[in-house]
Amino acid sequence: MEANPKGSLLDKATHFGERLVQVGGDAARLKSVASHAVEDAVTEAKRFAKRGRYAAEDLIDDAAYRVKRDPFRSVALGFAIGFSLGALVIWMATPRVARNEAREA
Repeated sequence: MEANPKGSLLDKATHFGERLVQVGGDAARLKSVASHAVEDAVTEAKRFAKRGRYAAEDLIDDAAYRVKRDPFRSVALGFAIGFSLGALVIWMATPRVARNEAREA
C-alpha cells in the first residue's frame, strides 16, 4: 500500500509540473499578444496625430489663401464672429447677474 500513495503523489507532482509549464507558456503567449496590441495602438495613435497635424496645416494654408484673395470679406467675417460670440457671452452672463442681484436684495 505504501507504493500506491507514493506513486500517486509522484503522478500528482508530475501533472502539477506539466500544468505549470503549460500555464507559463500561456502567460508568455498572452504577454506577446498584449505587447503587439500596445505597439499597434501606439503606431495608430502616431498616425492619427500626424493626420491631424496635416489637416490643421491645410486649414491654416486655406485660411491664409482666403485672406489674401478677399481681405475685406475676411475682416467682415472675423468681426461678425467676434460680435456674435461677445453677444452670446453677454446673453449667457446676464441672467446670472440678475439672479444674484435679486438674491442680495
